[in-house]
Amino acid sequence: MDGPLPVTLVLAPRFSLVSLAICIDGLRIANRESVSPVFHSILASESGQAVACSSGPAVMPDAALTDLAVSPVTIVLTAYEPEAACTPGLLAWLRRQDRQGGILGCVDTAALVLARAGLLRGERIAVHHEVVQPFREEIGEAVLLDRRYAFEGRRLSSAGGMATLEMLLALIERTQSAGLARRVAHAMSFDMDPVQRAAKERLPEREALPAGVSAVDRRLGRMVAIMQSHLETPLAIAEVCRRANVEDSTARRLFRSQLKETPVAYYTRLRLERARTLLRYSHLSVAEIAAAVGFADTPSFSHAFRRVFGLPPSHARADFSGLD
Repeated sequence: MDGPLPVTLVLAPRFSLVSLAICIDGLRIANRESVSPVFHSILASESGQAVACSSGPAVMPDAALTDLAVSPVTIVLTAYEPEAACTPGLLAWLRRQDRQGGILGCVDTAALVLARAGLLRGERIAVHHEVVQPFREEIGEAVLLDRRYAFEGRRLSSAGGMATLEMLLALIERTQSAGLARRVAHAMSFDMDPVQRAAKERLPEREALPAGVSAVDRRLGRMVAIMQSHLETPLAIAEVCRRANVEDSTARRLFRSQLKETPVAYYTRLRLERARTLLRYSHLSVAEIAAAVGFADTPSFSHAFRRVFGLPPSHARADFSGLD
């Protein structure tokens, strides 16, 4: 293609302003660091009207999707309301770009949008760790990676936030050069070396443990990992200990000293935090979510949820701010 490579940034309702700023500024710096401009960023929304970001301010796009017949690179930006972006118009437009051979990218929760368009069958996509499980249940054909970013084939993805810069640098490297990507990273005070080393490790799909648990004590890490993998059908604490090869008394001591909770309380909170994520990012009913995190009935789930988070599940879904 002659001239700058067009990169369409699709703004969906309540998109992340941080991710947008990273994309716009990264592409601008790439142009500055080149002999002549190599990218042309285009802000687009389905209607061409302004779109409010998750922080509140609205951003006016350059174009409506109908104005863009061909988009060699498309990056869909969503955050808290990916369902709102899954409109027939956007999904059809994304399918058209895929048929024309375009690179399709998704940031944060936008993997749901590409999946609803039927564009993630067998693809390996990076998403935020909070949505690995609910999205796996929603779009099981994709391989959802608890990784900062991924760029395989014509699918580009990031877990959101600062990981969007890593994703953008990967795009610059593939479409332009590794040298230009390094110059952009340097201009943005970002060290690419640890990122590239991590990417080469080809980490398998995994669920992240709460920050620092494994580093505190490997036995504790093993128990928490077992709990995380059995949220829908909870195990007895004695069985968790048996599988982790940890004595019951040692388990109680570790949980109380390091996590300030009993094993039972911690396990229950893990299940309720998964429920909170499902309420935020999925369209499952409260009853379905209760079953998905191992509660026998909705009343017992609602009671436990209110005890931990201070409001019932139905109110939490309507008011995400109550969960912060």
